[in-house]
This record gives sequence, C-alpha cells and structure tokens, in this order.
Amino acid sequence: MHNRHLAGHSRGLTLIELIAGMAIVVLLLAFAAPTFSSLTASTQLTTTKNQLVLGLQRARAEALSKSRDVVLCPSRDGMRCEDVSDWSNGWLLYVDNNRNGRFDAIEPMLLSQKLDPQQVSVRSNNGRRRITYRSLGESAGANATFVLCSRMRPDQGGQVIIANSGRVRSLSFAPQFACLQG
Repeated sequence: MHNRHLAGHSRGLTLIELIAGMAIVVLLLAFAAPTFSSLTASTQLTTTKNQLVLGLQRARAEALSKSRDVVLCPSRDGMRCEDVSDWSNGWLLYVDNNRNGRFDAIEPMLLSQKLDPQQVSVRSNNGRRRITYRSLGESAGANATFVLCSRMRPDQGGQVIIANSGRVRSLSFAPQFACLQG
C-alpha cells in the first residue's frame, strides 16, 4: 500500500531538520558579516573621498567663475574654520572676498559639509590647513595631500591630491601604514 498524504495535510519539519536548517543559516551569516562590514567601510570611505573631491572641484570652479579667492577649510561645527590638519568632522567652502584667509560672517558660504568622524579619518599634510583657490583656478601654496582612513577597517584607505595647478586626483589606497597608526 502506498503512503499517500491527504489533500490539506502537510508534513511538518522534524527537530533535526529544523536544527540543521538553523545551523546553515548561522554559518551563512558568519561568513557574510565580515564581507558586509568590509563593504560598508569601503562605501563610507569612497563616499567621503568623493565628497572631498567634489568640494575641491567646486572651490576651483567658483574661484574661476567669481574671479575671487575661494577657501576650503576644516570645520567641527559647520560655522567656523579650524586651524588643524584633521578634517574628519567636515569642512566649509566660502568666498574670501576680503582675502584675509578667515571666514567672516559677511562672506558667502558655499558649502558646509558635515562628516561622522567615527567612520572615516581625513587628514591633510600639516602645511595645508586650508585650501585656497585663486581667480585663475590654481591652488595657492604647496601641493596638498589628504589621507583618508576607514575607522572600521584600518586596512582600507585612500588619498586626495591637489597640485599647485589646482588639479585634483584621488587614489584608492593610503600610504603604507598611514591608516594603521590610529
């Protein structure tokens, strides 16, 4: 005689089948979690690097179009420039109409970019605590380099480099050991 299931009746899972299924799910999650963490860190790093590049490109374009100095500076509160090489909290972009190198209330703010310093570290070389673009689009001062490091994955980093000509380029790696130093 054949063992037939009646219509409307379903066979349930045994305890062993349920445990085996749960074990497979746990294993898949264990392998996927590090990959997801790495993907999240990489995405945050790329986003921050792109925001910085866009801010620098906008600074250059505004300097050319307004025939004025345009400054990008680090900012913790989105209202004032700081005299530091740590840009991890964000930056301001403004037209420096009086050419004093400071953001004054009467000068137009073009951008206030806030960042989460717990996600990505952004540092410029010490000599460049502000990036000023002149009316012809060149960057005043020496070449500048920004090193970006993921706080979640110290093995992931990047760079943004500004030439005196004003040209901006980005690299998908940081100098060796730059991000591992904390």
